[in-house]
Amino acid sequence: MTNLAQDLSPASGGLQSAWDMLGSAAATAGYGPDILARFTRHLEALPPLEAARINPFSFATGAGIDDDAVLDLFIHGTRLGLFDLEWGTVCPLCGAITNSVAQIDEIAEDTLDCALCMREAPSVLDDTVEVTFAYTPAEAAIDLHRDIAAYQRYFTSTSYPYFKQWRTYYQKHLVTDAKLQPGETASLTPRGEVGEVFRLLCLDVHGGAEIRIIDAKTPGRDAVQRVSLTSDGFPERWIEIPAGAAELAVTNDTDQPVWCLVLRMVVEDVMAIIDLGPPVFGRRLTGKHLINNQAFRESFAMDQLAPDLKLKLRSLTLLFTDLKGSTALYDREGDLDAYRLVQDHFDLLKGVVRAHSGALIKTMGDAVMAAFPTARDGAAAAVDMMAAMQKLAGSHGDKEIGLKVGLHAGPALAINAGKNLDYFGQTVNIAARVQGLADAGEICLTDALNTNDAVRALLADAGYSDHQEQARLKGVSSEELIHRYNTAA
Repeated sequence: MTNLAQDLSPASGGLQSAWDMLGSAAATAGYGPDILARFTRHLEALPPLEAARINPFSFATGAGIDDDAVLDLFIHGTRLGLFDLEWGTVCPLCGAITNSVAQIDEIAEDTLDCALCMREAPSVLDDTVEVTFAYTPAEAAIDLHRDIAAYQRYFTSTSYPYFKQWRTYYQKHLVTDAKLQPGETASLTPRGEVGEVFRLLCLDVHGGAEIRIIDAKTPGRDAVQRVSLTSDGFPERWIEIPAGAAELAVTNDTDQPVWCLVLRMVVEDVMAIIDLGPPVFGRRLTGKHLINNQAFRESFAMDQLAPDLKLKLRSLTLLFTDLKGSTALYDREGDLDAYRLVQDHFDLLKGVVRAHSGALIKTMGDAVMAAFPTARDGAAAAVDMMAAMQKLAGSHGDKEIGLKVGLHAGPALAINAGKNLDYFGQTVNIAARVQGLADAGEICLTDALNTNDAVRALLADAGYSDHQEQARLKGVSSEELIHRYNTAA
């Protein structure tokens, strides 16, 4: 299957031209007309609210299309201007989208601050950064303020498991609300007893504050408490209102229409949701998955990112390869033939990486570095690389070259390397060193991957046997348990 990115150029002939280009590229890439037809039918059938934030994996299930094909079409459709791509930071506790940006280098690097939970969480590409696509034809007007369910749905991760429970809570405990145009002021005063607590929320800017009802006799309190809503939320995290006739006046100082809600805080109902357990999000396109997608890396210019970009990944599977016998190959075959074989080998490895949801990060001499979102993806790519290289060597009549593969998984930093996103950290160092231990035809893994049942089963099914050894890796203080997989008897 060829690469869609090779067949696309920026659209210049309007929306229909862009769709035509996407169809042409899809056909060239091997996606039949039925795939694009199902894609467009399902897209046009989406309600406007769902089309405004599309989870590509849920879309693939609904359309009955392969995940990779759907992601390819969304990525290249975004490049053509048919869709908008959005990076959202998502609270791991309540599923709220705390921020959404158009560029990866606008993501918060350290922590995200959830105004709804009033808690902080680490900003990591693995799970608190998710990516959605928006399709908004001119005739598709979206009224986010029509009801609480629509309002909450848009500002909550589509894969969050407790959405219905929180929606019920919002609907049950709403005490007052106001829809405000820019510059408009409204009274949002909850009437309660001393000691009661309410939540003032505005999901449009992810703003939240606690409202406490205090004794009316408290000195120094004005009859009108004024609060300004800005694009950064409410400046106050805690607001005190005397019981009785006091008024809370909220002014919309943003440049957009907003909806402000006041909810009664009912501890028992909140605890009932918390007792359901830590939320396990459904399948979604995380930031980690997208930046390790070959089509994405080829379709979007990475050299325009902020020069000091640093984003965290909790766990990344890295694969390094090298060719054994390549130096002798140049002596034996001559520069031209040897060069062609090495380039054929790069094309082959790139295709395998792409087929297993990975990305080729860079080449170094005769070696490559690739990254994968899961350990199983990396191991499957290693097995297919070995099989493909055997065929390539056989077709060239050269049995003296062989592929060496090493894999490791762990935390890493995604950094701007000038022309692309690269990875930095000890995980990268270990993966490279592990590859250096492999012989031709061998796949070497660290224990970080070999503890994965799916990885061991995949290698066993492919006919590989495991030989363990302790190894001292350069630059690593402690010994690593290395699993040397080969097909030798």
